[in-house]
Amino acid sequence: MSRRLPPLNALKAFEAAARTGSFTAAAAELGVSQAAVSQLVKGLEARLGLGLFERRGNILSLTPRGAAYLPVLSDAFDRIAFATEKLAAQPDGVLTLACGPTVAIRWLIPRLPEFHRQHPSYEVRLSTSVMVEEVGAVSLLADGITAAIRLTEHTGLRPDGLMAEPLFTADLFPVAAPAVAARLRRPTDLTGETLLHVRHAEDEWPIWLKAAGLAPKMGTAGALWFDFHAFALQAALDGLGIALARRPFVEQDLAAGRLVAPFDLSVPKGAAWCLIYRPDSEMIPAFEAFRAWLR
Repeated sequence: MSRRLPPLNALKAFEAAARTGSFTAAAAELGVSQAAVSQLVKGLEARLGLGLFERRGNILSLTPRGAAYLPVLSDAFDRIAFATEKLAAQPDGVLTLACGPTVAIRWLIPRLPEFHRQHPSYEVRLSTSVMVEEVGAVSLLADGITAAIRLTEHTGLRPDGLMAEPLFTADLFPVAAPAVAARLRRPTDLTGETLLHVRHAEDEWPIWLKAAGLAPKMGTAGALWFDFHAFALQAALDGLGIALARRPFVEQDLAAGRLVAPFDLSVPKGAAWCLIYRPDSEMIPAFEAFRAWLR
């Protein structure tokens, strides 16, 4: 589909003049004469068939339509500038990926050898700092992150302009070491057992307990608390109590019998783990290879 766009120089002249409030300032920014900026803007107005500026002596103000047009153009130019800088700064064959410690330890790292076998020329760099907060466009930009794997309720194009492709759901179910699981035949058997909680996900046990018909606050007394799910799962492996798990994080432990899921009840949390990235990341070969491999 062909795009019917006004001349780029005319768009740049209008955006710079509207943003700075002056043809003179726009001319200095663009490295052209004031007359050239004025002519470019007039040409754009003629092409559009409407006025973008109200000119009263030396005072330049936007018309309502000009005011509506400015943020769209500014955002487009900002995105082009960012994409250009990112493309130029990105080392060849390098993907920098942000993900939480649990995703990294219990899901991604065990699978990375297969990616490297298929793509030996690409390098994956993992960043697991500040993983509790929801990722946003600013943090991806500031941290130089190519993409992230996060738990989010938004899929597709998100309100912050990022893309989110679902990888797996966040359904919750209890797991325990075999010796502990042997005491658990029905959910009511959790009474008196040690429940393993995660500080930034303290709503998860109440969600599961309520679905099981139990008091949501049951098991808070004498509970053990951890900063990340990976620590709670390790505590469950060591027989310290019962943790809530997501299947992709415990597949190997369940298959090997190191952990047991004593109940059939699995409760959706209403979110999914997604690959989150800026649309312009699709220009990076390492990212596209990684994205295709994840699929």
